[in-house]
Amino acid sequence: MNEENEAFIGDLRVQVLEGGRAALLSYVAQLKSGTIVHSESTLLATGPNGKLCLWPVMSEVPVVIPHAEVASETNASGNVKAVFGSGPRGETASFREEITIQISADQSLVYAHAWGLPGGTFEDRSSCRMVPRAA
Repeated sequence: MNEENEAFIGDLRVQVLEGGRAALLSYVAQLKSGTIVHSESTLLATGPNGKLCLWPVMSEVPVVIPHAEVASETNASGNVKAVFGSGPRGETASFREEITIQISADQSLVYAHAWGLPGGTFEDRSSCRMVPRAA
């Protein structure tokens, strides 16, 4: 569901770059009517500080805002979760966002956006659980 409570279908394509030093994630959210409600291309790589970073180029945002890894965890079941943020959640004077990527042992992937506009509340806005396509 997106922030407007619309159900959509997500499509994520992953391209490994430069021998595994980075990955390009191409994500599209499309309503059942065929209308694309979100598209983004995101570079995922290790930043100069040794932490993972996302550099998302999104259809709704006119600039590229780097998102540094702010949390990550792997549980005993093999599920991996990483959260990337562009600013502190409580900083209401500016736009801030978190993108969460969670990969489960069953090979499903959740891609989620949470954000807050200047002067607004920080909230979960959209998420999509995707499964690998049959070969």
